[in-house]
Amino acid sequence: MFTRPRTGFSWRSASATATGNVRAHNEDSVLDLPEVGLWVVADGMGGHNAGDVASRMIVETLAQLRRRSPPSALLDDLEDRLSEVNARLYNASLASNGGTSGSTVVALLALERHCVTLWAGDSRLYRSRDRSLVQITRDHSEAQELLEGGLLEAYEVAPSNVITRAVGGDRELHLDIELCELRHRDRFLLCSDGLYRELNEGDMSHHLAANDPRGACKALMKQALAGPCTDNVSVVVVEFTEA
Repeated sequence: MFTRPRTGFSWRSASATATGNVRAHNEDSVLDLPEVGLWVVADGMGGHNAGDVASRMIVETLAQLRRRSPPSALLDDLEDRLSEVNARLYNASLASNGGTSGSTVVALLALERHCVTLWAGDSRLYRSRDRSLVQITRDHSEAQELLEGGLLEAYEVAPSNVITRAVGGDRELHLDIELCELRHRDRFLLCSDGLYRELNEGDMSHHLAANDPRGACKALMKQALAGPCTDNVSVVVVEFTEA
């Protein structure tokens, strides 16, 4: 779908999600909301209670957002709704004594000439610009912390799926936020870990540069599902065009 705001950039987007080749059900949820300028990937915490419920709660709550001015009000609304979901999930876990129910989240919000990324966990955002791919987000995971701490031997044997932040994981939700200035023909990829564990950055870069958003989604999913694809896999691709 193609949307033109009053000023700045226009955009078009596409999304896809799949259970993968091993899992019995899909704990990922995606939101493709171009009329608001909002895109989300949420990955329910595998091995915990009702990860699919947690990711779906994030998407259903954020789907109620409506575009508003000033941009700061829209961003505040997004953060408030994520905090609301966090409280609901965290309190439900305390009441049930059944363990944590939570989800990663990565969200991309279009402003006028910038975009804002918010995230918790290891779902990622990449930007493709001039055929160069850059990872915008930083994983909230034990493996990432070991790598940044210079503990390479521990990093090499660390489990790759142990995350240190999630919606519903703690009483207070701590989101990282990144502001990016937009350029003509920027393309962004939001994805769950099921994608980047199947494809290397070279393949992702190629599919993003060679296709429109819908074609890129199809190509990314096709290659992911052609491999072992032991996890759920979700993608959202957004292209910005200067108005």
